[in-house]
Amino acid sequence: MPKTQKQQLGVKGEEAAAEFLKSKGHLIAARNFRFQKSELDIISLIDDVLVISEVKSFQKMPLGAAEYRVDKRKQRQIILGAYGFLSENPEFENRAVRFDVIVVNFAEYPAQVIQHEGAFWDEQGW
Repeated sequence: MPKTQKQQLGVKGEEAAAEFLKSKGHLIAARNFRFQKSELDIISLIDDVLVISEVKSFQKMPLGAAEYRVDKRKQRQIILGAYGFLSENPEFENRAVRFDVIVVNFAEYPAQVIQHEGAFWDEQGW
């Protein structure tokens, strides 16, 4: 089944975000990890921190900041996915975990990549 234009943009954005993270010294551990209803776009390591990055891409300026599209429901899904990833990959369980949002703006050339470190956290405690 061919990908929709939105899906193609998402893939392109995730590629740009992964390259951005690598350029900052991150080691990519996994991409598009699925657990139950959750999908984690990019899981990377920097120093001793496991970074779960949600990628938001756009070609036209959205109404409001793109990073605000990661609402509480989506945050809960990502956190659930992080617990799933850790249960399936115990070699990472003793690391600190950080949740980032990466915005990829294709409305500009070259595309602008903005990383919001620690954009949200597990309020239940990690």
